Amino acid sequence: MRYLTINKSGIWQFRFQLPKSHRPLFNDCREIKRSLNTSDKKQAIIAALELETQIRKTILAGTMVFDMPLPIFDTQTSRKSAVKPCTSPSQALERFMQYKRNHISEKEFGMLKAKCQIVLNLLNKTELQTIRRVDAENVSEILRSYPTNLKKQKQFNGLSGIQAIELNQQLKMPTLSEESVKSYCQKMSGFFEWCVQNELTDINPFKAIRFRKTRKDSEAKHAYSITDLQKIFSSEIYSNRQFKHNYYFWLPILAYLTGARLNELCQLYKADVYQHEGVWLIRIDDKFEGQKLKNLASRRLIPIHNKLIELGFIDFVQTRQHERVFPELANGRDGFGMTASKWYGRYKAKLGFGKGHDFHSFRHTVATQFKRLQISHITAGEILGHTQNNITYDRYGKGLDIAQMQEVINLIDTQVFSETLS
Repeated sequence: MRYLTINKSGIWQFRFQLPKSHRPLFNDCREIKRSLNTSDKKQAIIAALELETQIRKTILAGTMVFDMPLPIFDTQTSRKSAVKPCTSPSQALERFMQYKRNHISEKEFGMLKAKCQIVLNLLNKTELQTIRRVDAENVSEILRSYPTNLKKQKQFNGLSGIQAIELNQQLKMPTLSEESVKSYCQKMSGFFEWCVQNELTDINPFKAIRFRKTRKDSEAKHAYSITDLQKIFSSEIYSNRQFKHNYYFWLPILAYLTGARLNELCQLYKADVYQHEGVWLIRIDDKFEGQKLKNLASRRLIPIHNKLIELGFIDFVQTRQHERVFPELANGRDGFGMTASKWYGRYKAKLGFGKGHDFHSFRHTVATQFKRLQISHITAGEILGHTQNNITYDRYGKGLDIAQMQEVINLIDTQVFSETLS
């Protein structure tokens, strides 16, 4: 139905725009909005039809016969009248987490609940409806003094959040960064948005809180320089081909020549590497057991760089005795990438790389090369699995030609490889 939309919380909404001539029949409202309080589309359609019928009866009669409540969501008074009384923050959080359980990974679930619980404990309110904007602003300031990794520090055992902050004024241990405080508040905003939609409270006090930007987005992780890449690909793993597991050798090369995420590579099955119309491809998908995608845009095909073929990656995959490319990597809470991530952390530290350089830096390196080559952000986004944030491309775009993407992939610089890999 054209009057139905679904919000981020999965609740169906009804919206009917009123012509100017009919607005006097509806207290001069420009449109009628109503939460249908259901995530079931069939129920939502029935409720919307009932609302539309009442509206059209009123228009035909020329007098006000619309007897269903008209929640005007941009007025605080009407929201308050719909709010369910005496909801505790802990009860609301439990309901919210039950909803989120089937929509996010186990790791994300744990982090979301922990961060919301920390903030709610700092707020120390017994009723959800009493948490207002001034409270949200105050707690965002308090979070800037909150010790990092509090549960891992013995000094804070048994202390409340406020007590830990007070103790840390003496200990001077590291506190949450501006980016971390922003993350806490954004998660709280998502929680309160759900509460508003489910009529547990009337406002989202954490909506649009402003934060100081301390760095450019591109500086969050460092890309590898040409010298860095030469160091990585000239270690004994590559110069002498000495390694305990196959992923030691292949994962860094794959990451650099595809721009794919760690878990996307670790979860590959042999069937994900295949040839189509003469082009070898890597398929990033969740078709097989244990595979996960970060988001819908992550599902994609990546043409295999000529250098990968030259290095024998196709032969390596085809001779695997297991259905997975890297069967030695077990599936854990965060997917197949945990063991590989820990290994690479040790490997890059041994090579002298510090904080800011990690496995994800390969992805930034590829993006940086594309940018310097003036590759279209549309093409780069297709290869890297980025949402375009453009309705024309996200909803109606049908993807790029494989041959076009293959040309772009092969632009990634291969001069960084050691002579033994040339």
